[in-house]
Amino acid sequence: MKRTALLLPLVLLAACSAPPPAFKETGVFPPGATIVARNINGNIDAYAPERGQPSDEYTVAAYGPPGSVSVKKAPLLITARATRPGVNFLLRGPKGGSIDISTQHGDIHVGDFEGVVNAHTDRGSIAMLIPQYGSASIGTGNMSVIFASTDWPGTLTFSIGNGDVELYVNEHAKAHVHLHTDNGTIFTDFPPAPLKGSSHGSNETLDGTINGGGPRSIDVEVHNGIIRVLQLKPQI
Repeated sequence: MKRTALLLPLVLLAACSAPPPAFKETGVFPPGATIVARNINGNIDAYAPERGQPSDEYTVAAYGPPGSVSVKKAPLLITARATRPGVNFLLRGPKGGSIDISTQHGDIHVGDFEGVVNAHTDRGSIAMLIPQYGSASIGTGNMSVIFASTDWPGTLTFSIGNGDVELYVNEHAKAHVHLHTDNGTIFTDFPPAPLKGSSHGSNETLDGTINGGGPRSIDVEVHNGIIRVLQLKPQI
């Protein structure tokens, strides 16, 4: 896919150019398990296992002062938490799991992780390029999400207080769509006929279906900013 081909080298470069971590742990990641990461002031990067790494293995690595990360493990849960500012996380998880990541001040990058992603930053940017699907939210910052799945349960939510959302959705996905900005504009290149727009002053709303709808939804809410929902198509 053209958009994926452009972004993937960038996220992989970011993952490969970091110095040795102050903390690193690997282990078996059972199907259905979740990695949780909570940061204070720093970035979080998440990817699939690196080449040569066992396909069922996870990695939690932290770049920052020694002793600034705590990790707790349960049968289907791995929780990494920064105990002081200045930590950057690198996470790797195999197919079939999920990650739940947040930072108070920092950027989040997710690339090629074949599971469910939930991401939040109070202040920073989020860029996700994922074969499956996920949800994301930002207080202040911009968001770019590309997901390839055509099937997900329930509603995927994307929200920003102040900033822009760019969302690439598989061109064949069948879903109900609700897009709203309090102060901004909305653009989509999906066929307009099933989508009905309305505006009142500075706010805009677009509701309807893409590809006839289905038992799933996409909800995008922005307070101040632009929403762009675009078709993800195969590279020609």
